[in-house]
Amino acid sequence: MLSYQVVLNTPFMTYDQYSQFSGMPKRTIMDWVKDGRLPIKKKDKPKDTPLINMVALVEMATRETMENLG
Repeated sequence: MLSYQVVLNTPFMTYDQYSQFSGMPKRTIMDWVKDGRLPIKKKDKPKDTPLINMVALVEMATRETMENLG
């Protein structure tokens, strides 16, 4: 169990929002999504705006942290 709580302001972010939040260039974000390093919400329609799944990112980070801590 982690000794802190992560608070999310929103469960999903657009690429522009995530770029502002993380400081990463939008092109890098797009590349990371394509590589599978950033999870996106499943789109209902092909033209829907892709949204980065922040809840999945926190879950991934928590699992990685727990593995590293033993």
